[in-house]
Amino acid sequence: MKQEFKYLTAMSVAMIALAGCSESDSADEPVMPAGNEIRFAAATEHSRAVETTTNTLKSFNVYAYTGTDEAPKLFMDNVTVNKSASNVWTYSPTQYWPAKETVDFYAYAPASWLGTSSPLSPVPFDAYMTSKDLIYAVSPNLSGNTGQANAQVIFNFRHALSKFTVKMRSSDPKLTVKVSNVGLSNIMTKGNFTFPKESTTDDIASGNVGTWTDQNTPMPYVIYWSQSPDELITLTTTPTVITPDGFGTGESMFMLPQTLTWRSNGNGNDTYLTVMCSIYDTESGSKLWPNANTPEENRVEGSTYGDGLLKFALSTSKFSSWQPGVHYIYNLLINTNEDMGAIEFGTPTVDSFIEIETNYE
Repeated sequence: MKQEFKYLTAMSVAMIALAGCSESDSADEPVMPAGNEIRFAAATEHSRAVETTTNTLKSFNVYAYTGTDEAPKLFMDNVTVNKSASNVWTYSPTQYWPAKETVDFYAYAPASWLGTSSPLSPVPFDAYMTSKDLIYAVSPNLSGNTGQANAQVIFNFRHALSKFTVKMRSSDPKLTVKVSNVGLSNIMTKGNFTFPKESTTDDIASGNVGTWTDQNTPMPYVIYWSQSPDELITLTTTPTVITPDGFGTGESMFMLPQTLTWRSNGNGNDTYLTVMCSIYDTESGSKLWPNANTPEENRVEGSTYGDGLLKFALSTSKFSSWQPGVHYIYNLLINTNEDMGAIEFGTPTVDSFIEIETNYE
């Protein structure tokens, strides 16, 4: 079965720069009075996907520390910053810049992400069936003595998870491909996230991007599961986006960044995409696949529709792991298969007459 993968490195870094106005801010927005209080604001670029943007981000949480890396002192304890109706980011009670000290700020959303954890230590997270886009930002070594009126803490939020989308199509009009189920196998669901120590406002580098470690607990994901014949997906030449069931994520899913393996054609600990489907002759309606020639590994015992199982490696020649802040789009093209058994006719040939000449005199 022919498969094609297209990789979209949409680094989709949510440029939530907490300084200045959002896209919807007006020029006559009221200016906060100058002073020594710590101020926040937010702005980001628009996106068609479901990741967090200015329009969807209503609040974020902030930890802040003074002191040193070896002996940090808690200065702001998981303070919630909310966006008002006039697009001003507010919090309570107001905090003021400490004299002769710098402050390290750590921000994140949604509020449920860290729980009782601290951004100074690895944060455990269970990504199974998550519909949440986790974003984080770090602005270290800041002080109130900037000499600028209305100085604000500037955050640039980044995505902590990977984004995943599946598209499927069939380009052969002589075939009808009906898909009943789409899933993933051996996907790590738990891990620990470590906030970077350097500012996320700088260009992406090894020291200012959060990292995931100790990924564990591989699980299957059921992305799509038809419950009746009218829910079968019939592929066309136009790519169909497989919308995840029960994830609340629209067309995409958020996944734990992890290493992808493909060593044994979908056995053992291999990570792969599975498609349960049947292929029919469009004109006659007869089933072409699966059939008597289909290997056992591609058969699905007890399938309601007698479907076969196709396996597509998640690891490709372009990448062997999912990275945070990257959107991976898998385009699958499903047409004929070598064991389909369809009978076709080629260009005929005709033997020449063999001439045997007999002469009588």
